[in-house]
Amino acid sequence: MAPLLSAFLLSLLLASNIVAATLLPKRESLEQQQGSLSVISTNPLQFKYSTSEANPSNWIGLYHASGGGPENEARNESSLKWAYATETAGVTQLPTDGIADGLYKAFFLANNGYRWLSEPVFLSLGKEQPGVLTLASVAPLRFEYKTSRPGAKNWIGLYFASSGGPDAGVSNQASIRWSYAPGSSGSVEFDNGGLGPGQYKAYFLADDKYDLQAVPVQLRIGDPSKYLAILAVDYSRAPLNIKYTTPQPNDRNWIGLYFVDGGGPVNQVQDQPSLVWDWVRESTGEVTLPTTTLSPGKYKAFFLADGGYTWLSEPIIVTVRSSATFDFLVKEVTTKNARQGDAFEAVLSNLVTQPDESTKFAIVGSGGWATVSSAGVLSGTPPSGAGNTDLRLEARNKNGVVASLAVHIPVRPRSSPLVEDLRVMSFNLWFGGTKVNNYHEKQVRFLTNQNVDVVGFQESSGGHGTRLARALGWYSWQGSDVSIVSRYPIAQVFTPTSVAGAVKIELDGPKTEIILWNCHLGYDPYGPYDFCFSRMSLGQVLKREAESGRTPQIQEITTKMKDHLSNADNIPVFLLGDFNAPSHLDWTEATKSQHCNVGDVPWPSSKYPTDAGLIDSFRLTHPNPVANPGNTWSPIYLDNDGRREPLDRIDFVYHKGRKLTVKNSEAVLVGNPTPEPNHSNNEWPSDHKAVLTTYKLHNL
Repeated sequence: MAPLLSAFLLSLLLASNIVAATLLPKRESLEQQQGSLSVISTNPLQFKYSTSEANPSNWIGLYHASGGGPENEARNESSLKWAYATETAGVTQLPTDGIADGLYKAFFLANNGYRWLSEPVFLSLGKEQPGVLTLASVAPLRFEYKTSRPGAKNWIGLYFASSGGPDAGVSNQASIRWSYAPGSSGSVEFDNGGLGPGQYKAYFLADDKYDLQAVPVQLRIGDPSKYLAILAVDYSRAPLNIKYTTPQPNDRNWIGLYFVDGGGPVNQVQDQPSLVWDWVRESTGEVTLPTTTLSPGKYKAFFLADGGYTWLSEPIIVTVRSSATFDFLVKEVTTKNARQGDAFEAVLSNLVTQPDESTKFAIVGSGGWATVSSAGVLSGTPPSGAGNTDLRLEARNKNGVVASLAVHIPVRPRSSPLVEDLRVMSFNLWFGGTKVNNYHEKQVRFLTNQNVDVVGFQESSGGHGTRLARALGWYSWQGSDVSIVSRYPIAQVFTPTSVAGAVKIELDGPKTEIILWNCHLGYDPYGPYDFCFSRMSLGQVLKREAESGRTPQIQEITTKMKDHLSNADNIPVFLLGDFNAPSHLDWTEATKSQHCNVGDVPWPSSKYPTDAGLIDSFRLTHPNPVANPGNTWSPIYLDNDGRREPLDRIDFVYHKGRKLTVKNSEAVLVGNPTPEPNHSNNEWPSDHKAVLTTYKLHNL
């Protein structure tokens, strides 16, 4: 159920203004420049050049360092001085008459045009700098420096080449990276992570100010990009500072953040709503995105044009960092099943609080047949006679902080079914969990503690299913609202409906498969409100069930399930979801005192599944709705404008197939959640209970 305005609607508000894809200017050539340009002397002003594209119309032009040059390989201002450079390699001299002392930039350009033949170079005329700055390497990004004026607060800063940088000795734009460079010589190294492909420049500056110690250095990071704009993340500024530059500023340009595994506009069309976003209106600037609703880990930032999804730059990978102590999210975890004689693998690296490539993993003591890679992938083949395996995994971050995790690997006998007990859950995440502090850790802890095998999530817009699958090291399918995660491989994805998705999961290769549907039906109008608050008749309520979308939605779902259901004795079928309506098995004459004195109600959202042959697993286990109502709505919404909130079972796990026996089914939560609006610190991260059903699989 979703009674409140969501962040998803905010993204829809943005999406409602989408314009047709615009043709943005792009670089004519993506080839790396094969030439070179360097300054031999400044008096006279001489350049040494080389190129594999000799042409009698190649030329070298001089421009102010602060602007005017063809930074985007297009004409801007006229050059101050220029001369042809016609050979494959040679020396060209430019006149300097009428040129004032100061900082300049020279470009080596092709065929009377503005395509670069090399990286441009900076030079200083009339004033010799006390130091030298050189680029030692791009990956890692390292600069070497020398100066006759050392100082404890001399520093090196990195800027976009097209704008920013203290060319006139004063701050223009904030640096993207910086580090102190004390001493008469030395080197500094910057983190390349989060620096989008494009042209940058580095400055060696004095005493925490902006006086030049050396002529700046221009460089390119990453592969050539056809996009003229650049994104770069500045990790020195909290919580998530992203800098940008574009030759096409627009009041409706924007930057959106998405999960790294998916959801972003990778094909320049909307997929999932952005997690957080903001407008970026200037040609060069910065934006600080909020991270309070984001879990630590990797995300992808997109720089998008004019309220739509056309890329302005290549997207970049950014890391949201946590102030929490480095540790595992859980103290112990049970993996998927292994089997004697079969190769086994489980990814555990993302169960740490701060996932990072620099974290190294190892088994403490002996793992028996199991080993772990330094990247956190547990693997091996249990030998004959191997039983359930317990080991302790250690993670060590780049600062030497160590965390440990108890790992339990269930091992099945050779030739036995890999999965005998199957734990299936339906779980409404409540806006992905973002209404509760530390939701990621709480969700992961809940799922691992419940030892689930397959989960259908609702309200997972924005890629929250993908996020949780990544943390658990599982497989996933992510839809626009619903998602499915599984310990075992997802072998096939079926065509979704507007409110449901379906996958085929291989529990033991193709010989043991299940089909799982997951849905989130419409929430407004809500039937129990119509009965309890508006005192509507049965006919009125059933009419409004159709108006809510639920009736046609469940009709469509059960119709599309027909082929699966007809074969359910061979491949078991499940239907999970938040149906946003009660069950006809719960609203009976016997339970009318629990439901505003309304008796039997043939709720369409439960009638259609049961009429199609699906079995309500909870009601099968607990046939008496008076004794075991199993309410899932709501553990925290207890008051509705001074009226008692109707409590109902609106989340379900249905099944069909002779290979299935229900062992148990429960509505589950953690702790004793505080009712809203004081819910933010609850251990339970949802406004629904989850439904967990344990099945025994029969190998018939």
